[in-house]
Amino acid sequence: MAVNYSNASDNSEKELSLQNINSEDDNIHTTWQGSNEEWWDWYVSLADNSSLPVNKEKLIHFPNIAFKSSLSIEDFKQQLAEPYPLSEQQIEQFKTESYIRLKNVLSPEAVYLLRQEAQYLLNRCRQSNPSQQFFNIEMMWLENEVMREFALSSRLARIAAELLEVSSVRLYHDNVLCKNPGCGRTPWHYDLHHFPIASTNICSHWLPLQAMPWEMGIIEFACGMEVYKIIEQVPCDKSGKTEDFWIARLLQSNNIKINRDPFELGEISFHHGFNVHGAAANRTTQPRMAITKIYFENGDRLINSSKITSGSWRKFIPNTKPSEMISNPYNFILYSV
Repeated sequence: MAVNYSNASDNSEKELSLQNINSEDDNIHTTWQGSNEEWWDWYVSLADNSSLPVNKEKLIHFPNIAFKSSLSIEDFKQQLAEPYPLSEQQIEQFKTESYIRLKNVLSPEAVYLLRQEAQYLLNRCRQSNPSQQFFNIEMMWLENEVMREFALSSRLARIAAELLEVSSVRLYHDNVLCKNPGCGRTPWHYDLHHFPIASTNICSHWLPLQAMPWEMGIIEFACGMEVYKIIEQVPCDKSGKTEDFWIARLLQSNNIKINRDPFELGEISFHHGFNVHGAAANRTTQPRMAITKIYFENGDRLINSSKITSGSWRKFIPNTKPSEMISNPYNFILYSV
């Protein structure tokens, strides 16, 4: 029986707007008209928060913590160069479940150092738009030494390559994703629907910059490499929340297990491009900060046509034509056997 996926949720939480060509029809195969920051503001607005709304007047109080690190840049670099051993069981778990969470990948001091630098970069953004709920900063390695060492880390890239079972991986881009107190959910999705890379050998890591409970807005993983097939028939809703509503409903009706466990300090998750995931709302009085980084197999090519769901990808993959192999100074080979 055919399902009518329209008009399934209340779109009144926030007035949604798209500019220029992006607002003309429902086609996702158009170039994004705007910055990546504007893309994230649009994308988060597509989340359906109606089933568990955020009450900004009753946020959970979290005390201010001074994230200070005495770790030297030399010790930081050494930690990021040392291999993190993966077992065959962990690699098989990633292949089966489409994600894995790894503990003690970074020391608390290393996480605090990254938090310091991210906070400094975010403070500059807040000065220009203090009322913004969701902040995104990407390609920090171009201007910040600590972020450069982290983005180009062979320790993390080797984990990605071994989980994907490929011999070499490149960097797509890095970013800090910050949800201010009271910011709502990130909608359900899988990344291969977004990335402009013609490959399935892609994964991302997600590192919280503090120990993180669910109430702060952790990433939520649907368990299973084939789950994306259940939701891929849901049409993209460029100006409302019906896509997110129906994906949540399909996950529930198919009894898909969702991992919402808190993150420990130094714990990092890796998820495959097919993994279906979202992120919870930040119901606390403190900002939720996490660093993500995306890896793809060396030798992959650019897709044939632009997609609005890929944001301003030309910033991350410059000087590359459709179907052309991705190889430029912004997309470093981070690890090779």
